[in-house]
Amino acid sequence: MSQKNELTHDAPKLTLVDRIDIIKNHRLFPVIFPLSMLVVIFLIFIVLTGGRFADTRVLTGVFNQSLIVATMATAVAFIYSTGNIDISVGNVMGLAACLGALAYQVTQSMTVMIVVTMAVGIVLMMFNCVLGLVFNVKSAMVAIVAMSVYGAITSVLVGAEPIGVDFKACKVLEGNFRYIAFVLYFVVCLLAFSRTAIGRKLRFIGGNENCAEQTGINRKKAIATSYIFAGIGVGLAGVFQVLRTGNVAQTIGSGMGMDVMLATVLGGMSIFGGAKSNTFAGFVGAVTVTVLNTGLLMIGVPSTLIQGFRGVFFLILVFLNSERQKTLPSRQQF
Repeated sequence: MSQKNELTHDAPKLTLVDRIDIIKNHRLFPVIFPLSMLVVIFLIFIVLTGGRFADTRVLTGVFNQSLIVATMATAVAFIYSTGNIDISVGNVMGLAACLGALAYQVTQSMTVMIVVTMAVGIVLMMFNCVLGLVFNVKSAMVAIVAMSVYGAITSVLVGAEPIGVDFKACKVLEGNFRYIAFVLYFVVCLLAFSRTAIGRKLRFIGGNENCAEQTGINRKKAIATSYIFAGIGVGLAGVFQVLRTGNVAQTIGSGMGMDVMLATVLGGMSIFGGAKSNTFAGFVGAVTVTVLNTGLLMIGVPSTLIQGFRGVFFLILVFLNSERQKTLPSRQQF
């Protein structure tokens, strides 16, 4: 008994950092923490707005806006899982929606608008992929340049007046079409990422790229596949945006790339790739981002300060929930 007490006495004590690491590495942490954050933020804004935040119209607006971010966050999960980052998805979505709206004005066909928007989203994301893989340019650098280029093209094409799309036709498709399309895309992504070799390869590359290549995984082919999935989601988000507003303005998609990244982290996914990557985090994170933006505006916080609040949240959550693994990939990645 005394020997046991001596061993316990001599054992090193856990530091605060050690305790935080234990909590972060718990298997349920990526699920419980994002949901807890969403509930806490939601309750805080209800109190601060005197209950106005719980109004049906506000909640409907939050859900409709979060659906667009959620679609893109689900899409970029495939890219982020490999350890690559692309924050140009908002501008890609904007340019895709712009060209889709222009196609509608020429053909007066909603089907053509949807097809063009989806196709442009895929093409632009694949163009980003080619620049990164063929010319060995870091994905983050490609995204920064792409944001400026795609944003400028959109601004020139749109001009001073928004590009209009038949508002009645948009309202007909806005409800059931959006929900069905999102659910189908989400389910396909979830199955592809968690139940097929596609997701396993992407997580393996994100966890340890060199080890993945040594096992015979074609890194370029896998990353190209991730951009295809992302392009489909970004194009779909562009369709949702057009249906929601009935027009395309110069600023469409501006700043949404950071919203998508913040949603990814808030949802409990690591932006550094690896075993913590998943596709279902985007929806929870997107709702949280939209709640945060809407709530801060409703309590009178200037839009310039909102960026600061979101930046602080982002840094805290990256520290808590996005640590890159320092060891070889575990069985969880397979």
